[in-house]
Amino acid sequence: MLRDELLSSFGGIVKKAAEVFDENDYKDIYEIRIRNKSPIIFVTSKGEIYVNNSLKKTMNINNGLIADKESINKTIELISRYSIYAFEEELKKGFITMKGGHRAGITGRAVIENGSLKTIKGINSINIRISREVKGCSKNIMPYIVSDKKINNTIIISPPNYGKTTVLRDISRNISNGIYGINEGFNVCVIDERNEIGGGFMGEYRNDIGMRTDILDSCPKAYGMEMALRSMSPDVIVVDEIGREDDVKALMEVFNSGVSVICTIHGSSIDDIKNKIIIKKLIEYEWFDRYIVLGKRAETFLVYDKHKNLIYKG
Repeated sequence: MLRDELLSSFGGIVKKAAEVFDENDYKDIYEIRIRNKSPIIFVTSKGEIYVNNSLKKTMNINNGLIADKESINKTIELISRYSIYAFEEELKKGFITMKGGHRAGITGRAVIENGSLKTIKGINSINIRISREVKGCSKNIMPYIVSDKKINNTIIISPPNYGKTTVLRDISRNISNGIYGINEGFNVCVIDERNEIGGGFMGEYRNDIGMRTDILDSCPKAYGMEMALRSMSPDVIVVDEIGREDDVKALMEVFNSGVSVICTIHGSSIDDIKNKIIIKKLIEYEWFDRYIVLGKRAETFLVYDKHKNLIYKG
């Protein structure tokens, strides 16, 4: 159960606050923000919720339980299974992957070695992003991704916390398993750099991403795409949050190989991403067949064709 899974990673006052919420509550919590000497915040679709000294939910931040350093340290110990050094590579990227594929973003004192971030010490803030499956959330999007038994090269655009990873996971499952009347199953390779798509932890995957899906986790996206092309013979490569020059170069190799791509990017509109220098060429050369712009929590979406003409709004 989601609640028990999360509670096993919390310590001190953080655990006391988290225990106030039941399993049903956790279906609507998508972030838990823990800051030293600040109220513990549970972010939901209805807004922020706090827990007061009587261990009751409240909407008044001034009455919220205050996180302390001891609780933060205990929570980090539990998240890392008492071996923070085992997560050193992830720490360099500012997060730790939790059991169930949840992601704990962290801040503190950065330790720099030879011009690069080596680790983060003195952790004073944790932002837990809760990973969950929403099977069927891409149902209305799928007819625009698959046409004539071909997977369209698709880029999904949205700001952070709008649900693009959740939608991407469901698209992967649908492409892999096949949907009656839309597509047969394809071989999919998911490049899951931050373990959010598959919900991977210690080689086990919590989320259903399809029976014909291979997953490469904890690997930089560019390397992962190159490895998938060389070794897995995919029909489709799925990758989340492109944004580096190396990612775009790897995408070009995938396009040129004839393998389809489904990817996501941070942005609010097509015009917004057109102004991103790194991805500008891919847009100008019309490598993408579909642009999908998600609304808040993916409840609405827009679809554009390769020429950036709006073909669906709903």
